[in-house]
Amino acid sequence: MEIIGMKIIMAVCMLPVLLILYGGFWFSGKEKNGTQYGVTLWPGARDSHGLQEIQKTYIRELNFYAVSCLLIFFLTLLPKRESLVITGQVVWVCWAIFAVLLPFARANKRMKEQKREFIASLPKEEQGEPEDKIFVDVTAAGAKKEKLFRKSMYGAGAFAVLPILAEYVLHTLRPGPQIPDLWACEAVLSSIAVTALLFPCYIHFSAKERTKAVTYNSQINLQIANIRWYQVCKLCMSMTWLMGALNWGILWGLHGPAEWFLPMITALSLASMILSVWLILRCFHQIDKYSKKYLVQEPVLTDGGDEHWIWGLFYYNKNDSRRMVENRVGIGVTVNMAKPGIRYSTILIMVSICLLMFGTSGVAILEEFTPISLSCEEGILIANQWKEVYHIKQEEIHQAMLLEEEPDLVRKAGTGMEVLKKGSFYSNVYERDMEVCLNPKEPPFLMIEMEDGTCYLLGDADGEKTKDILNKIQP
Repeated sequence: MEIIGMKIIMAVCMLPVLLILYGGFWFSGKEKNGTQYGVTLWPGARDSHGLQEIQKTYIRELNFYAVSCLLIFFLTLLPKRESLVITGQVVWVCWAIFAVLLPFARANKRMKEQKREFIASLPKEEQGEPEDKIFVDVTAAGAKKEKLFRKSMYGAGAFAVLPILAEYVLHTLRPGPQIPDLWACEAVLSSIAVTALLFPCYIHFSAKERTKAVTYNSQINLQIANIRWYQVCKLCMSMTWLMGALNWGILWGLHGPAEWFLPMITALSLASMILSVWLILRCFHQIDKYSKKYLVQEPVLTDGGDEHWIWGLFYYNKNDSRRMVENRVGIGVTVNMAKPGIRYSTILIMVSICLLMFGTSGVAILEEFTPISLSCEEGILIANQWKEVYHIKQEEIHQAMLLEEEPDLVRKAGTGMEVLKKGSFYSNVYERDMEVCLNPKEPPFLMIEMEDGTCYLLGDADGEKTKDILNKIQP
C-alpha cells in the first residue's frame, strides 16, 4: 500500500510539471516585441508562407513530444520497487525538459535559415546586417527605480522566517512522539524561508540594473519601465507572502494529527504551485496589457543580435554590460551567460542539482536492494546494510525479545519503504521511540532495550539468523 500511495503522490505532484512546460513553450511560440522563436522578424515575415509552416511544424512537434512524455511518465510508475519509481521520475523530468525544448530549438534554427534566405534575396547593397550594438536610451538608462512595497516585503520576509523559530519553541515545549527530528523539521522550514527571501533579493539586485529601452521615445520608455517595475515588485511581494503562508501551513501540519500530515502537505504544495503560476502569469499579462497602450503608435526597438541568443533562450554577449536582460520569448528575465561569475554559478547550480537528483536515486536503489545483515562478534552486535547502521555493545543491553510481527511504526526520520525501514520511528503499540533497521517482509524481528532506555528493532534477511543472534545476546 505504501508504494501505491507514493505513486499517487508522484502523479499529483509531477504531472503538473509537464503541463507547465507544455503551456510555457506553447506560449513561447508567439510573437513578442518583434521577435518569434528568439529571432528578430524581418520585413514581411509575419505574412510569409515559410513562417506559417514553421509555426505548424512547431505545434505538431510540441504535441508529439508532450504525448510521448505523458506515456513515458506512466511507464515510470510500473516498477514495484520504490527506488526504481524514484529513479524513473528523475530520468523523466530530465527527458521532459529536453523534449519540450527540442521543438523550440528546431524552430529557432528554421527561423534563422529563413532569415538568411531573405537577406540573401535582397540586393547586395541592402544585405548588410545592423551594427552589433545595444541601443541605450539615456533617459531610461538613468532612471531611478523606486523602492516599492519595501515595508510589506520586509514584513513578508519576517513572516516566512518566523516558523523556523516557532518550530524550535514548539519542539521544546510540545514534543510530539510522531513529529520528525528537530533538524529535519528545521531543514524543511528553512528551505522554504530561503526561497521566500530570494524575491526581495531579486528586487534588490534588479534595482541596480539598467532600465531597458523598448522604443526611441524616452518618455514612453520611462512609462513602460515604471509599469514593469511596479508589477514585478508587486509579484515579488505576493510571492514572499505566499511562501510565508506555506511555511506556516507546513508548521501546522507537523504539529497536527499525524494522519492529516501527508494529505495536508500535498494540498498545500499544489495550492501554492497553482497560485504561484497564476500570480506570475497575471503579472506579465498586466505588463503586456498596459505597455501596449503606450506602444500603439510607437515603433518597437529591436536590437538585432540574433547570434547572441542560443536557441533563442540563452543570452551570451560579452559586449553587453547588463547582467540580466528581458527574455526574447515567454515572460521574465534571463542572465547574460558571458559574465564569468554568472556562467560559473549557473554551471555549479546545474551540476549540484543533477548530483542531488541522481545521487538520491542511487542511494535509494542501494538502500532498497541491499539486504540487512546482523552479526555478533566479541560482544558487539552490528547491523549492516551497505554500511554499518548500528553498533550495540552486548554489556549495555538490558533485555531482548523476539517479535513475530512488525509493530505499528510511524517514521520520524529515515527510510520507509515496503522492503526497508531504517532510522528513527515511533511505535504506537509500545508508545516509545525506536531505532529501526529491518525488512518488514522478513520476520521475526529483534527488539532490544538498552540500559539507557534506547530501544532498537532489528531484523536480518534470514529469520533463522535473527533467532541465533537473540541466543547470543541474551543477558
